[in-house]
Amino acid sequence: MMVLPLPLKHKEVLKEDMANARDEVNQQLAKVYDPELDQPLTELGFIGGVDIAGDKVTVRFRLPTYWCAANFAYMMSSDIRERVSELPWVKRVDVLLQDHFHDDEINEGIKNGKTFLATFPDATDSLDDLRETFRVKAFQARQERVLRWLIRKGLQEEAILQMRVGDLEELLKKRQVAKLVERYLDIRQERKLPGDISAEAFTNPDGTPIDPGGLQLLLNKASSTRLSMEFNTAFCSGLLKTRYGEDKQGLQNAALQKDKTKESTGVIEA
Repeated sequence: MMVLPLPLKHKEVLKEDMANARDEVNQQLAKVYDPELDQPLTELGFIGGVDIAGDKVTVRFRLPTYWCAANFAYMMSSDIRERVSELPWVKRVDVLLQDHFHDDEINEGIKNGKTFLATFPDATDSLDDLRETFRVKAFQARQERVLRWLIRKGLQEEAILQMRVGDLEELLKKRQVAKLVERYLDIRQERKLPGDISAEAFTNPDGTPIDPGGLQLLLNKASSTRLSMEFNTAFCSGLLKTRYGEDKQGLQNAALQKDKTKESTGVIEA
């Protein structure tokens, strides 16, 4: 039986559907953050590619070095699968961590829905406490950026601590600070802090009030956290560019590094 080619109009519809599907997947991936850097994987360049075949999505995931911590890698792989699976048309998500010293174990664990501890029995800590530690740091860094902006605009501590969530929502109208405020409001919501307009705008990560006279101490601690994040982000970006530069040599270096490591550990792939 002769198979006739699809009419051009049908081809265009399929092409549009595929583009829409890819946009939806990318929007979900933009919600996945590196826990240490508090930046989306899509902006960091950690997403190596996306393949869509019907209701199956395959996401290729890469990190700046071969030796990036397995617990962070597992957390991000798990988050990728969870976020993409939220799309109603997606029935299967495969996450393929590449060029990592534990990529086989992590890929297999994520594929089978295992926990980190089930995948790595020798590990002693679950990912829950680690995730909370870094989400607190993310809260502090996001809050500090908004606070610094307000201080530069001349607000004093008393006025700042009297601000309410409704005041923050008004700041969303100011282009120069809107993104900072949006990210801070997002993490407030993530931590289930009160979101009504009369709620305190600035609190500790657990929702308790900031002590009067304690704003400067809070800023000093948060500033240290933020600067560490920014330094690590720049450092990781440089490592990733060196490892996966657009030139072929970057990819060859990554493959060579993996081969040499397997030689040194006596692991040989068939």
